[in-house]
Amino acid sequence: MSTFGLFGSFGIAGAMSASESSMETMGLLQSALEVAPTGELLAAEVATEVLAKTAARRDADCVDYTSQFKEYEDRGRFDATDIDGDRCSFYASAEGECGNYDDDDFVANEMCCSCGGGSTYKGARSLAVNEASVFLSEDSSCPSGFEPIATLSACRASLDLLGISGMDFNGVEDEADWPKGCYHCQNSGDCSNGVWFNSHETGAPVEGVRRVCHRNFNAEDVKVVFVGDSDIDYWDSSVGFHGSFNVGVGGYTTRDVRKEMGHLVAELAPKWVVLVCGENDITGDRRATSKALERFKKIVTKFIENGARVIYLGTKVEPDSKDIYPEYMHYDAQIREFAVETSKGKTEPPFVMIDVFRSFTKDFRNGSPKGSWTQLYNSDGLHMSQLGYKLWNAWVKVAMESPTPCIRWSSANCVEAA
Repeated sequence: MSTFGLFGSFGIAGAMSASESSMETMGLLQSALEVAPTGELLAAEVATEVLAKTAARRDADCVDYTSQFKEYEDRGRFDATDIDGDRCSFYASAEGECGNYDDDDFVANEMCCSCGGGSTYKGARSLAVNEASVFLSEDSSCPSGFEPIATLSACRASLDLLGISGMDFNGVEDEADWPKGCYHCQNSGDCSNGVWFNSHETGAPVEGVRRVCHRNFNAEDVKVVFVGDSDIDYWDSSVGFHGSFNVGVGGYTTRDVRKEMGHLVAELAPKWVVLVCGENDITGDRRATSKALERFKKIVTKFIENGARVIYLGTKVEPDSKDIYPEYMHYDAQIREFAVETSKGKTEPPFVMIDVFRSFTKDFRNGSPKGSWTQLYNSDGLHMSQLGYKLWNAWVKVAMESPTPCIRWSSANCVEAA
């Protein structure tokens, strides 16, 4: 097993509290990294488990769904790792080790094809709402005991569990000649590759098209929803936040997110919304930033009116975006003011901000990073490494679980109480 040694070793056996991690292990970023083993497979019958594993190993279409962004893997990776920093590829030659090194963002038996998991796994998943099952069928029908996904939000969220990027969601249609609900095309005649949602009442089976099937993957049961751009899309959030939905799409702007508010509010009633959006709106033009801020505030207000509390993770100090740092800082400064206006004096602040720009920098005025760029970011200079997401997992959990009302966080430290 290899050692994952960025900012110290993450090969920690046993549970570690957020405060201990912040003070002892991750002092450089004052983070609250919580590493806890979570990986026992929640299967019912041994025979069923063995069959599921055998079928997954034999299925050439199985995808280790934590590796959906491997085009960025030349430096740092988006896919989750076990406690020793290894990915699903390790278990291809070490199947006997499956489940022995799980942590808070890695469940080998559910995530890795070599362990019987991955995109074709039909067993219950501990990381899905109600230990749900979500998988791609062999054709455009679903087997007995499973149903087609019938809501747009569940269709979008299923991509996270199937190892498919949110950018491969093609859109919504109302067509009698294609399968009803959520389905996947791959070199299937006239169907563009990717995932579609068909709202037609009946639809029709199509040869070569695979239906997305589920059991208990119900939108109304979801308590945490991740919404936004590629920072959300590339986040293996369902592993760290079991029972959550991730509907992020790479490239999304505040305009895109606002367009989707209708079905998100209609189909979901979460306790928390984790929101990241705005960076793709910012070009250096103050007018564009102001428009993005207007849309951002409307998005947050709509979620709050729907009964949710919102956690916003602010702009990042990206190596390739130095020329627009001033606009990033202006955007976040305005959102800090909005957070105070929205949440000051309330025992449960409805809008909470995690100030990522300041958390990732030792001098936020010039964007000087803590550590090195190679530790926090991938080679594209825009998207985070696995370390960045481990920090985000921990910071969001601290903000959600804090007994003290807090409006704004820097790392895992409350810097502005309600």
